[in-house]
Amino acid sequence: MSCILRSLDNPLLNGLALGLTSTKDGALSISPQFFPCCTGQGLSWNSRLNGYHVCALKARLAKLEELMKSYSMCFPNANRYPFQVTPAWSNQILQELAGTFKHDRLPANVSYSNQKTQPSLLWSKAFAAIWRFGMDVRFARITSFNPSELSACTKSSDKPFAIFIDQVDKLWDPAVLEAVEYVIQQTYNGQSFLWMDFVHEPALSATADEPMSNVRQAIARRLSKIKDRHPLDMLSRDSLSRLQNLSGIQHLSGNPSHA
Repeated sequence: MSCILRSLDNPLLNGLALGLTSTKDGALSISPQFFPCCTGQGLSWNSRLNGYHVCALKARLAKLEELMKSYSMCFPNANRYPFQVTPAWSNQILQELAGTFKHDRLPANVSYSNQKTQPSLLWSKAFAAIWRFGMDVRFARITSFNPSELSACTKSSDKPFAIFIDQVDKLWDPAVLEAVEYVIQQTYNGQSFLWMDFVHEPALSATADEPMSNVRQAIARRLSKIKDRHPLDMLSRDSLSRLQNLSGIQHLSGNPSHA
């Protein structure tokens, strides 16, 4: 059996964690039988060069471990790990990533979640982008305008990279909106790939056993109306136009144009 590392970007080889083994707590390790040239060590002797050859195996695993650590912090009680998806979902994810990275698809993808208590598929896509395609992945969950986080997420590189923004919520917060629009603009101006997942869930109305004053009722109705808006309606026309050009999504917004 030859080393599978060079074939991991083939979407016809199903399995997000192909070539890896995992424990019950999600710890990952390399399966040596898939990498006979180095037995999974990422280091092999090259007699022609009279020296050791170091491949990307260990680097990919290290990046996966960083992603898994973030996942466990965000979802400590999750009942599955990013690599645990059905064969059908695995195939769909790999085909989507392969098509995007080969420029057969548009460079951005937009999806929606209806709640934040469970992880989105972006974690699985980021996992596959790292392990199966060797992509430089920047994963973030934007909750404020954090210049250092945004800089790390969008900084330019001489190699292609993919930005994953997970479960964008509270776009009525100016800081969150500014951060999201900054990422969209940087992606539009650069050469990166973008996956962005928006949370879109109905706002909860007050129940009959929650008496409120007229002022509180008015505030609650206004807040509910804002929260019920489609996430893309919160974007400026310029940002929405950029996102549409990047992803091909169709959405009409009545928002006034602003920078």
